[in-house]
Amino acid sequence: MASIVVSVTRKEDLAPAAASGADLVEVRLDLFPTCDLQGLPDLLRAVPLPLIITVRSSSEGGQFTGGPEEWLALVTPYLPVARYVDIEQQFSSCAPAVRAAGVEVIASFHTPAILKTEELVAIEARLRAFGDLPKIVTGIGTRDDLLTLLQFTSSRTAPVCTSIMGDRCRFGRGLLPLFGSTLVYCYITTPASAGQYPVGEMRTILSLLS
Repeated sequence: MASIVVSVTRKEDLAPAAASGADLVEVRLDLFPTCDLQGLPDLLRAVPLPLIITVRSSSEGGQFTGGPEEWLALVTPYLPVARYVDIEQQFSSCAPAVRAAGVEVIASFHTPAILKTEELVAIEARLRAFGDLPKIVTGIGTRDDLLTLLQFTSSRTAPVCTSIMGDRCRFGRGLLPLFGSTLVYCYITTPASAGQYPVGEMRTILSLLS
C-alpha cells in the first residue's frame, strides 16, 4: 500500500496533519507565509511523522524563483528534521549536501505536458541518477493518457512515485497507488497543488479500492 503524504502550507496545519492518519507530512516551504518560517525548524521537531521538505520552483508549479545556492540556503536549516528532501533536476547539484546530512532525496519532475512511455522512462533514469525515489507528475489529457501513466507505474522494477498535475482525470490520483506509486499526496485545508484530495477522502478511497 502506498504511503499517504499530507502537504502543509502554513504552521497552523502541522498539528492537524500529524493527527490526520497520514504516513508523512510534506512541508511546502515555497508556499509558507514568510512570517511562518520564523522558528519553523523547532516547530517541526514536535511533528511525530516523517517529514518531506519541499521547495518547489515556479517552473514546476511552485513559487520559488531562486537558483541552486538560494535553494540550498533555504533548505539547510531543515535538514536536521527531514526524512526526505524533494529536489528537482535543476537543483540536483545540491543532492550531495542533502545526502551528506543523512537525508534521502525524492528526485522530482513536474510538467503539465502529456508524456509518452519512452519520455517517462528517460525522465526516470535522469532522476535516479541523483535521487533515491523518482517522483514524476505529468499532465493528463484523456483516459488513454492516464492508462499510459498507470502502465508505466505498474511496470517499474524499483520504487517510483507518479501523480497527475491538475484537475483533469483527477480520479487517477486514487488509482496510481494501486498500480505501484509509493506515495500519494493530499491536503488538510488548502491544496498544495490543483487536483489533490483531502487526506480523509483519500484514506477512504484507498481503503475501498484495496
